[in-house]
Formats: sequence, structure tokens, C-alpha cells
Amino acid sequence: MIYPLDAQISLALSQAYDPETGELVITEEELLEEIQRINQDWDVTIDSIACEVKNLRAEAEAVKEEKKKLADRQAKIEAREARAERLLAFLLQGERWKNGRHNISYRKSSTVVIEDGFVDWALDNAPDLLTYKDPEPRKQDIAKALKDGFLFDYAHLEQHNNIQIK
Repeated sequence: MIYPLDAQISLALSQAYDPETGELVITEEELLEEIQRINQDWDVTIDSIACEVKNLRAEAEAVKEEKKKLADRQAKIEAREARAERLLAFLLQGERWKNGRHNISYRKSSTVVIEDGFVDWALDNAPDLLTYKDPEPRKQDIAKALKDGFLFDYAHLEQHNNIQIK
């Protein structure tokens, strides 16, 4: 915990959430009642909950960084595995090999190789072999136009208040 918070509020918050899922195990109303029951000074309550937000944000960032490190490590290990597998394939040249620990064999597979020009050919000769993406609205352009005073059917700007805790 980087930011210390009031012990009673910390206990109330930790008991209100399932540690496995992060979901509330009581209603929000019950949590608010519990925080009010603690009867702390308003500033202490707000400060403690803001500290809880910052602590959770820091923990989530640490987990995110660890996931990135593990993903990088995984990619390196998988690349090393692929190189070792290619080395085996080169050494065996398609021959089966077996001993007490390993049984190396091969299975046939095929992949489709699409060469340059296929899409143009398919447009003229076999359009059913192509897929098309549905059109998507360009939200940034629409937002700019709306801010500039243009009006559109089925599109509008909504204002939100997003909390900032620094």
C-alpha cells in the first residue's frame, strides 16, 4: 500500500469486495451505510477513499508491467523453441526418430498462399471468395464536425464528468 488510509475505512472497503473477482459482495447502499456508520470526518473519509483509488491504480499498473515482462519472456522462450524445432527438422530431414524419451514424427498439413493480384482476379472472376468489412463511423471526424456546429441524425455529443485523482 503506497498511500495509507484510515484503518476502519480500509477494513470496510476490503470486506465489501470479493478478493477473487473484485465484485461488491454487498450493495452500494450497504457500503455507504457502513462508511457513514464509521462516522469519520468527511475529509478523512474522502481522503481515505481517494487513497484506495490511487493504491488500486498503482497495483493495476504494477500487474500490467509484470504482464508485459512475462509476455516478453514468453515470446523469447517461444522463439527459442521454434529455432530448436527447426534445427531438429533440419537434422532429421523428414526422417522419423525414436528413443526412450522422444518420438519424433511428421504430419502433413497445407496452407493457402495468397499471391499479389488475387484480390483483383477474384473481384472479376469469383467475388464470393472475398469478404467485405461493414462500414464504421469515424468518430473523431464526427466529433470535430459536431463541435464545429454541424448537426447529424443519429449522432450527438454527450458530456461526462470523469473524476481525476492526483
